[in-house]
Amino acid sequence: MVSVTLLLLVRAKQDRKGFAVKRVGMSLIFLMAALAILWATLWWTSPRGPVIDMARRVMQHKTPADDKRLRFAIATMVSPQATFASYRRMVELIGHEVGLKGGIVLRPTYRQVRESLEKESVDVAFVCTGTYVHGRDSGLIELLAQPQFKAGLSYRCVIIVPRDSSVLEWDDLKGKTMAFTDPESNTGSLVPRAALITRGYKPAEFFGKIIFTGSHDRSVRAVANCVVDAAAVDSLVFYPMINKDPSLSKKVRVIWTSEPFGPPAIVVPTNLDAGLKAALRQVLFSFHKTSEGSEILAAMGIERFRPPRKDDYDSAYALFKSVQEQR
Repeated sequence: MVSVTLLLLVRAKQDRKGFAVKRVGMSLIFLMAALAILWATLWWTSPRGPVIDMARRVMQHKTPADDKRLRFAIATMVSPQATFASYRRMVELIGHEVGLKGGIVLRPTYRQVRESLEKESVDVAFVCTGTYVHGRDSGLIELLAQPQFKAGLSYRCVIIVPRDSSVLEWDDLKGKTMAFTDPESNTGSLVPRAALITRGYKPAEFFGKIIFTGSHDRSVRAVANCVVDAAAVDSLVFYPMINKDPSLSKKVRVIWTSEPFGPPAIVVPTNLDAGLKAALRQVLFSFHKTSEGSEILAAMGIERFRPPRKDDYDSAYALFKSVQEQR
């Protein structure tokens, strides 16, 4: 009887141990399965290729030390996501044609793009007119090409306000909250500041508050959502946005349009290798002649690239000087 009892106790203990082992085993299986699902999810949802770190807003690349890359900087005239989507194919194709891997470099401000050119830490850049005129006197930046749009070789600044705003003209903006794009932007800073100076106002004292949005599309949306009272934006960004999203026209209206200015330009460091400059010119000036190139340009609202005309930027340069003298 005792033996039978002991045998039953041993078997019960073994059963409990076996159950515990099975339970641990099942737990491990479930854990491994969960980790596999998590890994697969991260793999499928992670971006392919180069990634924009939005915290730094600079393109990150992991390449061998001897990897040669065409470092193409872009001043963020539109938000980084839109900029990357629009220009990546162009940069990759240009790089391929000149025998280099094309890599985009996004900087948070126009000034940082200009300084990257002056320090030769980038090879070529697509910049705002204001960025070029800010660096014109340094002799460290050279015009390489300028885009031709459907409207021609120029663009304008437009001042926009919410559709139901009581603001009708410049004087009505006194004390209001104004959205500018960047301190070095032509249409998003220089032009409206110069317009105020010609009217006898000091820009720093005229508005109740000035905010810098970092891009023209953000400025448009800030007005549309009544975050600000007005904004100075690039016509090359504003009108395509209205055409793409007609509902915006019901939220904003234009109260002022400037004179025309020379377009955003493609520039290079003056000391860039002469052979690379020549190759870049050849590629840019014939970019519209291929089906892929013309498709890329059409998506960007550009018809073709042309040899630059320095005189096209004289009016913006004059505004830059007039604003500088008032500081």
